[in-house]
Amino acid sequence: MRIFIILILICIQSVTAQQVTGIVYESDERVSDFEIVNMNSGISSTTNQEGNFSISSDIGDTLVFTSIQFEKQILIVEETHLQKTLVIELKRIVNILDQVNISSSSKEFNVKTANKELKKTFQTDLEKNWFIYYPPNPKGNLLAGFLPENKKSIPKKSEIRIIHLSDYIELFTSDETLNCEYLKNSLKIPENRCNLFFDYLESKALNYELLDPSRRLDLIQKIYEASEEYIVIIESK
Repeated sequence: MRIFIILILICIQSVTAQQVTGIVYESDERVSDFEIVNMNSGISSTTNQEGNFSISSDIGDTLVFTSIQFEKQILIVEETHLQKTLVIELKRIVNILDQVNISSSSKEFNVKTANKELKKTFQTDLEKNWFIYYPPNPKGNLLAGFLPENKKSIPKKSEIRIIHLSDYIELFTSDETLNCEYLKNSLKIPENRCNLFFDYLESKALNYELLDPSRRLDLIQKIYEASEEYIVIIESK
C-alpha cells in the first residue's frame, strides 16, 4: 500500500512539473551562460553552450532574462509557452548612464553620500537624454520633438514626480506581493538593510507613474534592477 501511494505521488509530481524551454540568441549567434530567473519561485537557470535553456515554471509565472550586456526582457508564462520551444532574441544595451566606479575601501560606506552621487548621475543623464525617458509629442508631431526652439516638447524638471521614500514604505507595507518577504527571498536583500534599500530606491528617482497598476511589471523590473546594483554596492564594502 505504501509503495502504491509513493507511485501516485510521483505521478502527480510529474504531471504538475512544467518546464519552459527555449533558445537565446543575438543576431545570428546563440548566447551561452545567459541567466533566466523565475521571479515567482526564485528558481534560476542559465543557457548552455548551444544557447538552450530549461526552467521550471507554472502558468502566470514571471521569467526575467537578464545580463549586463543586453537589455532585460520579461516573459509572463502562458499555456502556449509550455508547449513549444521559445526563441528569445536579445538586444545589446546601447545607451547607459555615465560610468560609476565602485571599489572596495576600508572607509565606512555612507548611504547618504552614495545616494547623492547616484541622484546626480541620473539627473545628468536625464538632462542629456530626456527623449529616452519621456514619450513623443502627444499631438503626433514627431518633428516638433526634435526642434530646439519647441520648448514644450522638453519636460521641465518641476513636472517630474518621482517615487519618494514614504511611497516605498507604504507600498512594501500594504502590498501582498511586494513586501519584506519578497525583498529577502526574491531580491536577496538582507533584513537589516531593507530600510537602506528604500533609500537607495528613492535615489533612483523612478517616475511616480510606475505605481499605477497598469505599470506593475515595469515597476517590478526597476526594483529588481536596483536590487542587483545595491547588492554589488554592499558586497564591495
